[in-house]
Amino acid sequence: KLGLSEAKIYSVATFYENFSLEPKGKYVIRICDGTACHVRKSIPILNAIKKELNLSGKKHTTDDMLFTVETVSCLGACGLAPVITVNDTVFPKVTPESVISLLNELKEKSE
Repeated sequence: KLGLSEAKIYSVATFYENFSLEPKGKYVIRICDGTACHVRKSIPILNAIKKELNLSGKKHTTDDMLFTVETVSCLGACGLAPVITVNDTVFPKVTPESVISLLNELKEKSE
């Protein structure tokens, strides 16, 4: 027992981004949308990922539980912008085209 109310636990779990009440996919993709990444076109990268994975609106995880897509305010690799991470592996200077290739590699690896 923690000696904490359910409300307190819920408030902590929903406040911090590293906690989630929803199950995440095998591959968690985080797209940086900090200033450096944003001005270097992170939004078209996000849109390409969402289109390729058929995600829209508040849906962040694919039906097959293979991918979860999240945006973050900064990944701390501004000199490599635009940057994404896949399960904490950094991929620098990505483009919409290179990210689609990466998604296809991950799909093949999981078959």
